[in-house]
Amino acid sequence: MLPDNFCKLKQFYHFIRVTQVINYLKNLIQIIFAPSRGWEDLEMEGKHGFLSHRNRRLDESGGRDGASFSKEECEWVEHEAARQFRFGFMPCIAVCACSSFIKMIYDGGPGFLGALQMAIITFVSLFLATQSARYAFQVYMPRLIGQKDDTAKYSRGRSMMMIMYCLTFLGLITLLSNVVKVRIALIEFLPLYVVFIIWKGWKYVGVEERNLGLFMIMATVSILGSAYLISFLLNALI
Repeated sequence: MLPDNFCKLKQFYHFIRVTQVINYLKNLIQIIFAPSRGWEDLEMEGKHGFLSHRNRRLDESGGRDGASFSKEECEWVEHEAARQFRFGFMPCIAVCACSSFIKMIYDGGPGFLGALQMAIITFVSLFLATQSARYAFQVYMPRLIGQKDDTAKYSRGRSMMMIMYCLTFLGLITLLSNVVKVRIALIEFLPLYVVFIIWKGWKYVGVEERNLGLFMIMATVSILGSAYLISFLLNALI
């Protein structure tokens, strides 16, 4: 009886993980093709998810509410971002990194060790870029939202969401360049589209309009710049 229940729980766990990856890719595709609508839908999805979670918690606690609404929402979004990082972002960049092995089938492509090196550099650079960008956002975002004393307005979860989706898009560009045999100039310019995605998401992360320029510089350097800088350093070291 116990093994059967364990198998069912394992199947249910895998189903949840696949569902989360699919939902993550759905949001990513919408953010790529319609950034404004994508960020708005992601915000609404987060609000609906938080309200459902809050209502369940209130029912279980008998209606007692000890935390402020805004603080509880920030904590829930941060928890949701951590979950999407594990079950959405990490599997996606792993697949993008593994696409380096596709080049082995092309004439003049790298050998196994060369492809493995490319895969490692891609995965590690995207992973480390999330950490460096998250640190930069945590340092500068409270100033850009115009709230120096009370940081409840600043949502670390939403900032992490923006970082993850932008870096996943960079991973998809790498995957596309690995799959396409011929060199296409358009692919080389696709990373600049990340700047447009960031610009359309300034309201999502709560930046004041007067600080939009500073936010664009900070976000572009911390997300796009850190990814390519780390990749350059790894290529130089390995």
